[in-house]
Amino acid sequence: MWNIFAKLFKVLNSEESPQAIGWAIALAFCFSMLPVFSLAKWVVLLVVAFFRVNLTSFLVFSAIFPALFWLLDPLFNQFGYWLLTHPDLNSLWHSVMSSTLGQSFALNNTLAISSLLLSLVLLLPLVALAKKLVLFYRENLKHRVERWHIVQVVKTSKFYQYYQSIS
Repeated sequence: MWNIFAKLFKVLNSEESPQAIGWAIALAFCFSMLPVFSLAKWVVLLVVAFFRVNLTSFLVFSAIFPALFWLLDPLFNQFGYWLLTHPDLNSLWHSVMSSTLGQSFALNNTLAISSLLLSLVLLLPLVALAKKLVLFYRENLKHRVERWHIVQVVKTSKFYQYYQSIS
């Protein structure tokens, strides 16, 4: 647990671009929402692999977000059920599921359809919000956090100095 927070603060204090960190957080959000066997999850991994995003942030938030989605699972299930059973959308779902691509994205699952739709809708707002939060931390909170007694104690420890030398 402490290792996750250490990596998070290391990324926040690094010279990494806030845009790269923001994209990593937003893509981790999408990645964590999607079902394991969905093609969309693999698409997110390809985006992370081929574009400039902070891999550490992606991994840290991919470990944090599933707890949030586990709590919100019943809401996603209800929303997906509403989408799949809405009479006006029946012809759309029939045509989507008759295609190979629609089946690969597992869009006949209530959680898959709701999580894919919500992750697509929230992707760009999450990038902007994460970028603003990183900038806010760097401009307003970084100096305060560095003055905390616990941070100073950890930074003077031999373990931390060793960790800094190998990373």
